[in-house]
Amino acid sequence: MKKFLFFLLTTALLSQPKLEDGYVVFKIYAPEAKKVAIAGDFNGWNRNDFLTRDENGFWTGKFKIKPGLYQYKFIVDDKWITDPGNPVRVENFNRTDYNSVFVLSYDWKILLQSEPDARANLEDIYPKTNKIYLNIIWHQHQPSYIDPERDELRGPWVRTHGTKDYYDMASILEKYPDVHVTINLTSSLLLQIEEFYVKRLKPYVNLERNRVDAKRYFKDGVRIDPWIDLMLKNSEEFTEVDFGYLYKNSWNCFSVSEVVLDRFPEYKALKEKNPNEYSISDIRKIKFFFYLANFDPDFLNGKVKLPNGLIVDLTDLIERREGKYYLKKEITEDDCNRIVAETFKVMSSIIPVHKKLMYDFKTRKGQIEIITTPFYHPILPLIYDTDVARICQPFDKLPQRFSYPDDAYMQVKKAVDYYHKIFGRKPLGMWPAEGAVSEQVVSIFVKNGIRWIATDEKVLSNSDPKGLPFYFPYRVDEDTIKGNNNENGSLLIVFRDTHLSDAIGFVYQNYDPEVAADDFIRYVLSFAPEDSSEERLISVILDGENAWEWYRKDEDGKGFLNALYRKLSKLYKEGQIVTVTMSEWIYGNPDRGIKSHPIIEHTEIEPLWAGSWINANFDTWIGEEEENLAWEYLLYVRQDMEKLNVKSPKNFESPKPGTKRYYELKAWESIYSAEGSDWFWWYGEDQTGLGGDEPFDEGFRTHLINVYKFLQKAGYKVETPEFLNNSILRLR
Repeated sequence: MKKFLFFLLTTALLSQPKLEDGYVVFKIYAPEAKKVAIAGDFNGWNRNDFLTRDENGFWTGKFKIKPGLYQYKFIVDDKWITDPGNPVRVENFNRTDYNSVFVLSYDWKILLQSEPDARANLEDIYPKTNKIYLNIIWHQHQPSYIDPERDELRGPWVRTHGTKDYYDMASILEKYPDVHVTINLTSSLLLQIEEFYVKRLKPYVNLERNRVDAKRYFKDGVRIDPWIDLMLKNSEEFTEVDFGYLYKNSWNCFSVSEVVLDRFPEYKALKEKNPNEYSISDIRKIKFFFYLANFDPDFLNGKVKLPNGLIVDLTDLIERREGKYYLKKEITEDDCNRIVAETFKVMSSIIPVHKKLMYDFKTRKGQIEIITTPFYHPILPLIYDTDVARICQPFDKLPQRFSYPDDAYMQVKKAVDYYHKIFGRKPLGMWPAEGAVSEQVVSIFVKNGIRWIATDEKVLSNSDPKGLPFYFPYRVDEDTIKGNNNENGSLLIVFRDTHLSDAIGFVYQNYDPEVAADDFIRYVLSFAPEDSSEERLISVILDGENAWEWYRKDEDGKGFLNALYRKLSKLYKEGQIVTVTMSEWIYGNPDRGIKSHPIIEHTEIEPLWAGSWINANFDTWIGEEEENLAWEYLLYVRQDMEKLNVKSPKNFESPKPGTKRYYELKAWESIYSAEGSDWFWWYGEDQTGLGGDEPFDEGFRTHLINVYKFLQKAGYKVETPEFLNNSILRLR
């Protein structure tokens, strides 16, 4: 009886898991147990992560976990149990049992949150409120996987998200004309879509036959990404290099989330099979499934008509039964070839569908405001001057100062120019990579004609004046025009609602889609002003790609998005929630009852806090040993370019291939690519990639090595530093 009372007391006090010294710590009281393990999303449901017992009968384990939502269970003497110290649980993926669940937020807090009462609010009944404006921004981004020397992409992720996310996140809005959103398409993403997957594949795709001329493709030496070659090559001719891309390398044909894998039982069985036992048929299916599992469910469940009139229909290959997909036939090499043609059709429709729905603030037509990001997605304030991190990270050790304002300017200018090339106009807004802002970079945006940017509400709370509510936009003035009331020298900033944005990214993945959409709507309405003359703007900003593959009760988040847009459409008609783009907010749209809000009329922030959307600082990209070493590498190479006096680009130049200037510009593209935030994101203990961090480390160093290779081809007498051949991850 004493043991039982002690058990009740201790589990009540635990209220776990807890965060201690950067580790997520789990405890369970099981004094009679011989062994205790923990398995969950954070360790791939590995049954062999055993906990350590102390003299009082407590078993403890600690894990380095990146922010996100996680399900887990303890395994006590081979018996699976939910966490008695965590009252929050959710149905597991198969809805046969329950798992414990918690959220680790990006501001490093443990959140225990279960699904609300699981009722589908099909009537969409909400309390009557005054009007509130909603600014939804979907951020679509991939880093530059381009290896300039090999002239191919090192990773397949632009393509996989292209067929799974980038097309349908825009096309879905056609069904909801009263819903207006903003989509951010980064330059590095657009470049890889257009230059590699569209222009390079187009000459080899026969749209009438729906096939690719593989023989001519290989004869011409076309390079796109290695997984395209894998599909067009006969599986019986695979080499060890091919098998690396198939299943041996960090990035391979099984690089999908466990949630996605569970929806394709035959695919999952192949992953669990001993590779030594793979048959040619197995190999063919593995590469085929890697493509198929990355098609949006709309393409798997029926015919989809693309903007150019082409049809994508995969229903002759696969069928859906009880929420899972099964092959309808034995897969052939011809089927694999066809999937590449289907991929081309979708990839070539991504930009056209955005153009079709693009909002024009002058004509007030369209639904989607399209914005972009500094070209290679750099943390712009750190490219300008890494010492700015001393403001928000005063106790962190920083690397030797990296300060290249001209590089920061070119990252923005290149993005504006490339956007203009693709869309025929210049962007009005930008999502600074990772919402990273500082006073220093305001003038760069202003000089390039950008009228508004966005970041996180935690940046606002650290800016002056203090105490400003996040549901209003604010103005920041360029240093040179302060006090002049010059509209052209001001920049409008909106601030991300952290709670709601993170709910979509981490919390709703375990909700019924109707319940999730209902929770979203009720939260937004809770901010509606009591005074009908007051206007409030809620901004929701997050990736429009990565969250959906983890939605367990809702395939690819489609149920949630359709429910959300349906509810927003009804509330627009009732005058309660008006989805608005920032160009509509600034310049007005009388057709939708939106008045103009000139930038100069907004309250000024002075000074703007230097920070990002994570923790209102830059500690995800600088301050840890690995991150600092990467900055030292980047500085070394950038200083070498300075010493050699390599003429920097001033605009888009098109020198003749093979000339000195051609290779100089190639070197500049390599250094700009290495300045991207994604490489620094994966260094350190705070982030870990699905396939490990090594491919990103290799990608970063490859860009730096290529600087020297191109300078050598340009005729410069320079040697590649030996240290660039050594992994930063192995040097820590």
